[in-house]
Amino acid sequence: MTAVSARKGLSPKTIQTLVDAGQPGLWAHRHGLSLSISKAGSANWTLRYTAPTGQRRLMTLEPVINVGAATIKALEARALMMKQQVRAGIDPLAERDSGRKTVETARKRINTFEEAAKRFIAEQSPNWKNAVHRTQWSSTLETYAYPIIGKKEPHEITTQDILNVLRQKYKETSLWDGARETASRVRMRIETVLNAEFALNRDNPLQKEAWQDFRNPAQWKNHLQVVFKASGRRSKSHFEAMSFDDIPAFFTTLLRKSDYSAKALTLTILSATRTNETLGAKWDEFDLSSGVWTIPAERMKAGREHRVPLCGVAIEMLETLPRIDDNPYVFPGAREKKPLSNMAMLMLLRGMRESEQLTVHGFRSTFRDWAAETTLHPDTIVEMALAHTIKDKTVAAYRRGDAFERRKQLMRQWSDYLSMTDKKYKEEWFKFIA
Repeated sequence: MTAVSARKGLSPKTIQTLVDAGQPGLWAHRHGLSLSISKAGSANWTLRYTAPTGQRRLMTLEPVINVGAATIKALEARALMMKQQVRAGIDPLAERDSGRKTVETARKRINTFEEAAKRFIAEQSPNWKNAVHRTQWSSTLETYAYPIIGKKEPHEITTQDILNVLRQKYKETSLWDGARETASRVRMRIETVLNAEFALNRDNPLQKEAWQDFRNPAQWKNHLQVVFKASGRRSKSHFEAMSFDDIPAFFTTLLRKSDYSAKALTLTILSATRTNETLGAKWDEFDLSSGVWTIPAERMKAGREHRVPLCGVAIEMLETLPRIDDNPYVFPGAREKKPLSNMAMLMLLRGMRESEQLTVHGFRSTFRDWAAETTLHPDTIVEMALAHTIKDKTVAAYRRGDAFERRKQLMRQWSDYLSMTDKKYKEEWFKFIA
């Protein structure tokens, strides 16, 4: 190729003429810039300089696309800046090649879900108030998530992958059916890690394309919730339950009502009891000074006495209820010495939420979902709060006591959650439990 000197530099018109002609050659501009046209006719701007090592360099800068005066002026400024780098001991071409290798290494490096999760735990755990939180996060993901999705890149994880995690074999059934609280916690933690990865990578030039269509496959609301509802796996008992996201606002409205049906439903929700356990409640079962409601064995489904810890809201409500002579029931019905009808709370509920087929029993599921997804209480404590029979003999041995103090803490937190109002309650609650 032939170099042509040009002290004043090539004019835009000359550049365009040379590019259109497509004749191979090297035409000098100024500040070390040259117009290079290859045998194939492609035109590029190049920069000639002497590297700090003394080696002569010819660096391709960019293809010739626009030959306007402003474009050429910007290119000249870029060339002058690079020459300043050379005088400072920096080789622009070596710097660019090194940067490209770094980018290529970053592109080739696989960031797995397991790596992302461990990084998230390491970064976030110093802010967690409960020391057990880190252990539970690590152990549940190591046991149930990493074997299935640990080696996958986070943005490649699909809804089917999450279903495989939740439906993996657990004892004689699936994780979802056999250990619902654990499964819910695993799902929630996967969702949190994926959300964190999305936030980190959505504006990263190296990752932006991979994440541009991301929708969290572990999201419950309006996603997995629909899948499990359609498959009939969401609830064995088929009781329609209110989302725990919605219950604080509902509970606030409920507290404003003064009839016995509303008071009975309030106690049912606060205590996570069954309908018949609430409606059959008698005054002699309550010790309001100690905050204990003792339901006798003959009234319990499992045939075992159940002590219910009463929170402040429940005690305050019960203290305001009148006691009717010759009627031992806390929630008296229209008939003499009889409790409320077993349809009373249901009719109230349907009157308050006409568009939904909710059931009173569903609030036990709401409580269970809330405990699983937003607290650190073991599954066993949650099951004991619900007065469930535990079939596993090893776990059942734990029930020689009734873990009253631990259940008391759980029910107090449930009451605190129910009492939070407006849209800010979620932010406040999750900050509280972090």
